[in-house]
Amino acid sequence: MVYNALSSYQKIQINSEINPQKLILMLYEGAIKRIHFAREGVINKDPKQRGENLSKAIAIISELNASLRNIEDEQVSFLRGLFLAMMQELCKVSVTNDIQTLDRATKYLMELKRIWQTSVMEHGNTVENTNAETAQKKEVSPMSYSGYEKHGQKTSIAI
Repeated sequence: MVYNALSSYQKIQINSEINPQKLILMLYEGAIKRIHFAREGVINKDPKQRGENLSKAIAIISELNASLRNIEDEQVSFLRGLFLAMMQELCKVSVTNDIQTLDRATKYLMELKRIWQTSVMEHGNTVENTNAETAQKKEVSPMSYSGYEKHGQKTSIAI
C-alpha cells in the first residue's frame, strides 16, 4: 500500500515536470490512438471497445479545446469550432458506426499534431537553446500553434 502511494506520487512529480507544449502533443497523440481503437471496435462490432474509446477521444479533444480558453483570436476561434464539430460528430458514431467520420477526425487531428510539432515544438526548441537575451527577442507564444502562420507564410489545415 505504501509502495502504491509512493509510486503514484512519483508519477505525479514526473508528469508535473512535462512542459505544456509537450502535454498538448501528448493529447493529440492520445486522441488519435483512442479514435483508432474506437475504429477497431466498430469493425469488430464491439460496442464496449467503441464506446469506451470514443468517450476517451471526446474527453481528450475537450481538453484540447479547454486549453484555448481566454484566447481571443480568429485562428483560435476556428480551432475551437473544429474541436466542437469533431466532438459532436464523434458522439454520433456511437449510433451510426460511421468509419468515415472516425477517419476524418483522425486526419484532422494528425494534421493539427503536425502543425503543432512544426510550429511550436520545433520553434520552442530553438528558443530554449538560445541565450536569454535572444529568447526575449523571439517571443514565441504557446498559442501560436494554430499553424496558420509559420515564418510569415500561411499554412492550411484543410484535408
